Amino acid sequence: MMKTKSILMALACAMSSAAMATEMNDTITFSNPTKVTVMTNDSVQKIKITGKKDDESFRYESTVAIDKTKTSTKIFKKVAEDDAKWVIDLGIGWSAPTNTPKGHGFAVFRSDEVFVGLRYCYTPTGALQTYSAGLWCNWRTYELPHSGKGYMYKTKDDVVTFGNYVADGKDNYSDVRSHIRIFSLSVPFLFTQKFGKKSKSSFSVGPVVNFNLRGRINNEWKNGDDYVEVSTKGFDYNVVTVDFMGILKSGGIGLYFKYSPMSVLKKNSVTAADGTIIENPQFKALSFGLFF
Repeated sequence: MMKTKSILMALACAMSSAAMATEMNDTITFSNPTKVTVMTNDSVQKIKITGKKDDESFRYESTVAIDKTKTSTKIFKKVAEDDAKWVIDLGIGWSAPTNTPKGHGFAVFRSDEVFVGLRYCYTPTGALQTYSAGLWCNWRTYELPHSGKGYMYKTKDDVVTFGNYVADGKDNYSDVRSHIRIFSLSVPFLFTQKFGKKSKSSFSVGPVVNFNLRGRINNEWKNGDDYVEVSTKGFDYNVVTVDFMGILKSGGIGLYFKYSPMSVLKKNSVTAADGTIIENPQFKALSFGLFF
Protein backbone atom coordinates (compact mmCIF):
# COMPACT_ATOMS: atom_id res chain seq x y z
CA MET A 1 0.00 0.00 0.00
CA MET A 2 2.80 2.33 0.91
CA LYS A 3 4.53 1.55 -2.33
CA THR A 4 1.40 2.33 -4.32
CA LYS A 5 1.01 5.73 -2.65
CA SER A 6 4.62 6.58 -3.48
CA ILE A 7 4.08 5.76 -7.14
CA LEU A 8 0.91 7.89 -7.30
CA MET A 9 2.66 10.87 -5.69
CA ALA A 10 5.57 10.63 -8.09
CA LEU A 11 3.18 10.49 -11.05
CA ALA A 12 1.27 13.55 -9.77
CA CYS A 13 4.50 15.52 -9.41
CA ALA A 14 5.57 14.57 -12.93
CA MET A 15 2.22 15.64 -14.39
CA SER A 16 2.34 18.91 -12.45
CA SER A 17 5.87 19.63 -13.72
CA ALA A 18 4.82 18.87 -17.29
CA ALA A 19 1.83 21.21 -17.00
CA MET A 20 3.98 24.03 -15.62
CA ALA A 21 6.52 23.52 -18.38
CA THR A 22 3.74 23.70 -20.97
CA GLU A 23 2.40 26.96 -19.46
CA MET A 24 5.83 28.55 -19.25
CA ASN A 25 6.95 27.51 -22.75
CA ASP A 26 4.90 28.76 -25.72
CA THR A 27 7.10 26.98 -28.29
CA ILE A 28 6.26 23.41 -29.39
CA THR A 29 8.41 21.79 -32.06
CA PHE A 30 7.22 18.99 -34.38
CA SER A 31 9.74 17.34 -36.67
CA ASN A 32 8.66 16.55 -40.23
CA PRO A 33 4.87 16.95 -39.87
CA THR A 34 2.85 15.34 -42.68
CA LYS A 35 0.24 18.10 -42.92
CA VAL A 36 -0.16 21.48 -41.18
CA THR A 37 -3.44 23.41 -41.41
CA VAL A 38 -3.82 26.98 -40.11
CA MET A 39 -7.32 28.49 -39.96
CA THR A 40 -7.79 32.13 -38.88
CA ASN A 41 -10.87 34.29 -38.40
CA ASP A 42 -11.52 37.59 -36.60
CA SER A 43 -11.26 36.14 -33.11
CA VAL A 44 -9.26 32.87 -33.11
CA GLN A 45 -6.51 31.04 -34.92
CA LYS A 46 -6.66 27.24 -35.11
CA ILE A 47 -3.60 25.11 -35.88
CA LYS A 48 -4.04 21.45 -36.83
CA ILE A 49 -1.17 18.97 -37.41
CA THR A 50 -1.79 15.53 -38.90
CA GLY A 51 0.94 12.92 -38.85
CA LYS A 52 4.61 13.22 -38.18
CA LYS A 53 7.80 11.30 -38.75
CA ASP A 54 7.34 7.59 -37.97
CA ASP A 55 3.77 8.19 -36.69
CA GLU A 56 1.07 8.88 -39.29
CA SER A 57 -1.62 8.56 -36.64
CA PHE A 58 -0.32 11.59 -34.72
CA ARG A 59 -2.84 14.40 -34.29
CA TYR A 60 -2.37 17.84 -32.73
CA GLU A 61 -4.80 20.75 -32.51
CA SER A 62 -4.41 24.16 -30.84
CA THR A 63 -6.81 27.13 -30.74
CA VAL A 64 -5.43 30.59 -29.89
CA ALA A 65 -7.54 33.67 -29.23
CA ILE A 66 -6.50 36.80 -31.19
CA ASP A 67 -6.11 39.92 -29.09
CA LYS A 68 -7.10 42.87 -31.29
CA THR A 69 -5.66 45.34 -28.81
CA LYS A 70 -2.12 44.23 -29.63
CA THR A 71 -0.50 45.92 -32.59
CA SER A 72 2.68 45.32 -34.48
CA THR A 73 5.08 48.22 -35.03
CA LYS A 74 7.70 48.14 -37.75
CA ILE A 75 10.45 50.78 -38.09
CA PHE A 76 11.71 51.52 -41.56
CA LYS A 77 14.89 53.43 -42.16
CA LYS A 78 14.26 56.56 -44.23
CA VAL A 79 15.70 56.24 -47.69
CA ALA A 80 17.89 59.16 -48.75
CA GLU A 81 16.48 61.21 -51.62
CA ASP A 82 17.78 63.77 -54.11
CA ASP A 83 17.72 67.36 -52.87
CA ALA A 84 16.03 69.93 -55.13
CA LYS A 85 15.13 73.44 -54.06
CA TRP A 86 14.77 77.09 -55.10
CA VAL A 87 17.11 79.72 -53.66
CA ILE A 88 17.10 83.53 -53.76
CA ASP A 89 20.33 85.17 -54.95
CA LEU A 90 21.53 88.73 -54.36
CA GLY A 91 24.76 90.21 -55.63
CA ILE A 92 26.19 93.68 -54.95
CA GLY A 93 29.45 94.66 -56.58
CA TRP A 94 31.51 96.90 -58.85
CA SER A 95 32.72 96.81 -62.44
CA ALA A 96 36.24 97.37 -63.69
CA PRO A 97 35.93 97.77 -67.49
CA THR A 98 38.91 96.47 -69.45
CA ASN A 99 40.18 97.15 -72.98
CA THR A 100 39.10 100.79 -72.65
CA PRO A 101 40.08 103.35 -75.30
CA LYS A 102 43.39 105.10 -74.77
CA GLY A 103 42.96 108.13 -72.55
CA HIS A 104 39.47 107.13 -71.42
CA GLY A 105 39.15 105.12 -68.22
CA PHE A 106 36.29 104.28 -65.88
CA ALA A 107 35.92 104.77 -62.13
CA VAL A 108 35.71 101.28 -60.62
CA PHE A 109 33.94 102.09 -57.36
CA ARG A 110 31.44 104.33 -59.13
CA SER A 111 30.67 101.60 -61.68
CA ASP A 112 28.30 99.49 -59.62
CA GLU A 113 26.42 96.25 -60.30
CA VAL A 114 23.35 94.76 -58.60
CA PHE A 115 21.57 91.51 -59.49
CA VAL A 116 18.76 89.61 -57.77
CA GLY A 117 16.69 86.58 -58.70
CA LEU A 118 15.85 82.91 -58.25
CA ARG A 119 17.88 79.78 -58.94
CA TYR A 120 16.82 76.10 -59.01
CA CYS A 121 19.41 73.83 -57.37
CA TYR A 122 19.62 70.04 -57.79
CA THR A 123 21.90 67.83 -55.69
CA PRO A 124 22.02 64.04 -56.37
CA THR A 125 21.69 61.69 -53.39
CA GLY A 126 24.78 61.77 -51.20
CA ALA A 127 26.71 63.98 -53.62
CA LEU A 128 28.78 67.06 -52.85
CA GLN A 129 28.01 68.57 -56.26
CA THR A 130 25.03 70.79 -57.08
CA TYR A 131 23.76 71.81 -60.52
CA SER A 132 21.68 74.97 -60.85
CA ALA A 133 20.07 77.39 -63.28
CA GLY A 134 18.02 80.50 -62.68
CA LEU A 135 16.89 83.95 -63.73
CA TRP A 136 18.33 87.22 -62.41
CA CYS A 137 17.52 90.88 -62.98
CA ASN A 138 20.83 92.67 -63.48
CA TRP A 139 21.66 96.40 -63.40
CA ARG A 140 25.21 97.42 -64.47
CA THR A 141 26.75 100.89 -64.56
CA TYR A 142 29.98 101.99 -66.23
CA GLU A 143 30.92 105.49 -65.04
CA LEU A 144 33.70 107.88 -66.01
CA PRO A 145 35.96 109.36 -63.31
CA HIS A 146 34.86 112.60 -61.61
CA SER A 147 38.35 114.04 -61.69
CA GLY A 148 37.80 115.66 -65.10
CA LYS A 149 34.90 116.97 -67.11
CA GLY A 150 34.73 114.20 -69.63
CA TYR A 151 31.44 112.71 -70.73
CA MET A 152 29.97 110.16 -73.14
CA TYR A 153 27.44 110.94 -75.80
CA LYS A 154 25.78 109.43 -78.87
CA THR A 155 26.36 110.81 -82.35
CA LYS A 156 23.56 111.18 -84.89
CA ASP A 157 24.76 107.86 -86.34
CA ASP A 158 24.14 106.10 -82.98
CA VAL A 159 27.86 105.72 -82.23
CA VAL A 160 29.06 106.31 -78.67
CA THR A 161 32.09 108.52 -78.21
CA PHE A 162 33.74 110.77 -75.63
CA GLY A 163 33.71 114.53 -75.17
CA ASN A 164 34.98 117.11 -72.66
CA TYR A 165 33.06 120.08 -71.36
CA VAL A 166 36.25 122.15 -71.06
CA ALA A 167 37.00 121.62 -74.74
CA ASP A 168 33.39 122.53 -75.50
CA GLY A 169 33.84 125.89 -73.75
CA LYS A 170 31.70 124.90 -70.77
CA ASP A 171 34.33 125.19 -68.07
CA ASN A 172 31.78 126.46 -65.55
CA TYR A 173 30.14 123.04 -65.34
CA SER A 174 30.72 121.24 -62.01
CA ASP A 175 29.79 117.91 -60.35
CA VAL A 176 29.97 116.23 -63.73
CA ARG A 177 28.80 112.61 -63.91
CA SER A 178 28.60 110.46 -67.02
CA HIS A 179 27.83 106.76 -67.23
CA ILE A 180 26.34 103.97 -69.34
CA ARG A 181 23.68 101.87 -67.63
CA ILE A 182 22.56 98.45 -68.91
CA PHE A 183 19.59 96.43 -67.66
CA SER A 184 19.62 92.69 -68.37
CA LEU A 185 17.78 89.47 -67.69
CA SER A 186 20.55 87.03 -66.85
CA VAL A 187 20.43 83.22 -66.88
CA PRO A 188 23.16 81.59 -64.73
CA PHE A 189 24.24 77.95 -65.22
CA LEU A 190 26.37 77.05 -62.19
CA PHE A 191 28.22 73.98 -60.94
CA THR A 192 28.79 74.02 -57.17
CA GLN A 193 31.27 71.87 -55.23
CA LYS A 194 31.05 71.60 -51.44
CA PHE A 195 34.27 71.10 -49.47
CA GLY A 196 32.72 68.31 -47.34
CA LYS A 197 29.40 66.74 -46.32
CA LYS A 198 29.20 68.83 -43.16
CA SER A 199 31.02 71.84 -44.59
CA LYS A 200 29.21 75.14 -45.14
CA SER A 201 31.81 76.28 -47.65
CA SER A 202 31.69 75.81 -51.41
CA PHE A 203 32.78 77.24 -54.72
CA SER A 204 30.71 77.65 -57.89
CA VAL A 205 31.67 78.20 -61.52
CA GLY A 206 29.76 78.55 -64.75
CA PRO A 207 28.53 80.83 -67.54
CA VAL A 208 25.93 83.58 -67.17
CA VAL A 209 24.00 84.49 -70.32
CA ASN A 210 22.84 88.14 -70.37
CA PHE A 211 19.89 89.28 -72.44
CA ASN A 212 20.51 93.04 -72.50
CA LEU A 213 17.13 94.74 -72.76
CA ARG A 214 17.72 98.40 -72.00
CA GLY A 215 20.67 100.77 -72.36
CA ARG A 216 21.02 104.42 -71.41
CA ILE A 217 23.73 107.09 -71.37
CA ASN A 218 23.17 109.39 -68.40
CA ASN A 219 24.96 112.75 -68.16
CA GLU A 220 24.55 114.94 -65.08
CA TRP A 221 26.16 118.27 -64.15
CA LYS A 222 25.64 121.56 -62.31
CA ASN A 223 25.56 124.82 -64.22
CA GLY A 224 25.77 127.42 -61.51
CA ASP A 225 22.81 126.72 -59.24
CA ASP A 226 21.01 124.61 -61.85
CA TYR A 227 21.22 120.81 -61.82
CA VAL A 228 20.92 119.24 -65.27
CA GLU A 229 20.37 115.57 -66.17
CA VAL A 230 20.18 114.20 -69.73
CA SER A 231 19.35 110.56 -70.54
CA THR A 232 20.04 109.21 -74.04
CA LYS A 233 18.96 105.89 -75.55
CA GLY A 234 19.20 104.35 -79.01
CA PHE A 235 22.90 103.50 -79.12
CA ASP A 236 24.09 100.07 -80.25
CA TYR A 237 24.88 97.60 -77.46
CA ASN A 238 25.15 93.83 -77.76
CA VAL A 239 21.79 92.24 -77.07
CA VAL A 240 23.32 88.95 -75.83
CA THR A 241 26.58 88.68 -73.91
CA VAL A 242 28.10 85.84 -71.88
CA ASP A 243 29.95 86.20 -68.57
CA PHE A 244 32.08 83.58 -66.84
CA MET A 245 31.36 83.58 -63.11
CA GLY A 246 33.04 82.20 -60.01
CA ILE A 247 31.67 82.28 -56.45
CA LEU A 248 33.47 81.38 -53.22
CA LYS A 249 30.94 81.05 -50.42
CA SER A 250 31.00 80.22 -46.71
CA GLY A 251 27.73 80.07 -44.79
CA GLY A 252 25.32 82.66 -46.12
CA ILE A 253 27.82 85.08 -47.67
CA GLY A 254 30.31 84.83 -50.50
CA LEU A 255 32.53 86.66 -52.99
CA TYR A 256 31.82 86.61 -56.71
CA PHE A 257 33.89 87.41 -59.79
CA LYS A 258 32.64 87.80 -63.35
CA TYR A 259 34.40 88.44 -66.62
CA SER A 260 32.80 89.07 -70.00
CA PRO A 261 35.07 88.48 -73.00
CA MET A 262 32.43 90.19 -75.15
CA SER A 263 32.25 93.96 -75.61
CA VAL A 264 29.37 95.80 -73.97
CA LEU A 265 28.86 97.93 -77.11
CA LYS A 266 28.54 96.66 -80.67
CA LYS A 267 31.40 97.16 -83.08
CA ASN A 268 30.28 100.19 -85.07
CA SER A 269 32.01 103.24 -86.55
CA VAL A 270 31.35 106.38 -88.56
CA THR A 271 33.60 108.84 -90.41
CA ALA A 272 33.30 112.46 -89.30
CA ALA A 273 33.37 115.44 -91.67
CA ASP A 274 37.07 116.03 -90.98
CA GLY A 275 37.89 112.42 -91.86
CA THR A 276 38.19 111.24 -88.26
CA ILE A 277 36.87 107.74 -87.64
CA ILE A 278 34.60 107.55 -84.58
CA GLU A 279 33.83 104.06 -83.28
CA ASN A 280 32.06 102.53 -80.34
CA PRO A 281 34.53 101.85 -77.50
CA GLN A 282 34.98 98.08 -77.32
CA PHE A 283 35.39 97.81 -73.57
CA LYS A 284 34.70 94.59 -71.71
CA ALA A 285 33.43 94.02 -68.17
CA LEU A 286 35.25 92.60 -65.16
CA SER A 287 33.15 92.73 -61.99
CA PHE A 288 33.46 91.54 -58.39
CA GLY A 289 31.49 91.89 -55.16
CA LEU A 290 29.45 90.23 -52.44
CA PHE A 291 27.10 87.31 -53.08
CA PHE A 292 24.26 86.43 -50.69
